[in-house]
Amino acid sequence: MKYTNVSNVKDYEKLSFSERHFLGFWYRLPMYYEINNEETFEEYWKKNYPIQFFVRNTTDNILITLEVWKDNIIDNTWRRLFPRNAWARKTIPHTYSDKTELIKNFLFASIIDFEENEDIDMTDWESNEKMSDARKRITLCYDFVKNQLPKQEQQIEKLLHETYGGLELKDILNRPHDKEQELRKLEEKLEEDIQYYLTEIVQLRNYLWT
Repeated sequence: MKYTNVSNVKDYEKLSFSERHFLGFWYRLPMYYEINNEETFEEYWKKNYPIQFFVRNTTDNILITLEVWKDNIIDNTWRRLFPRNAWARKTIPHTYSDKTELIKNFLFASIIDFEENEDIDMTDWESNEKMSDARKRITLCYDFVKNQLPKQEQQIEKLLHETYGGLELKDILNRPHDKEQELRKLEEKLEEDIQYYLTEIVQLRNYLWT
């Protein structure tokens, strides 16, 4: 059934009977609505086609309700078995985890998933200076999470083992503290970097869509 090429009730009333009806009794819908303070199409149909309006409006409401129920059923069954955001489910553990770690792991996982699984080439990153700058910052965030962070963590883990591994407490207390100072500096630097890139990701959140 084709639509009528009008946008308000006044023009709708001026249409011929055949232009306004389908099969001689079924009123046609307008192609688009004009929002103003005049009589609405719904008010016009309710007044001139009370039974048909009731049937069609009730049917539409039932169909919308069924569609919502269907989506809820899918969300509560199928989506639980096959979640859309699988990367997020993998990031959040089933056991307890401090919020400091949850926030860090979730944001870092989001930037990895964005770079590796989203269709980012569909976005025109060179459309303006802000978009171009955002793309560069996203790439730097990804590089840190994917490459630099693991290396820094491994470096700290190695130094931690060299500093305390296999030593008794008296040996640790009686030796020079150069390695402890180096370890502390590396840990502080890593924490600064983590905080910086977490802040960057939050500031870039409006660009993480495709």
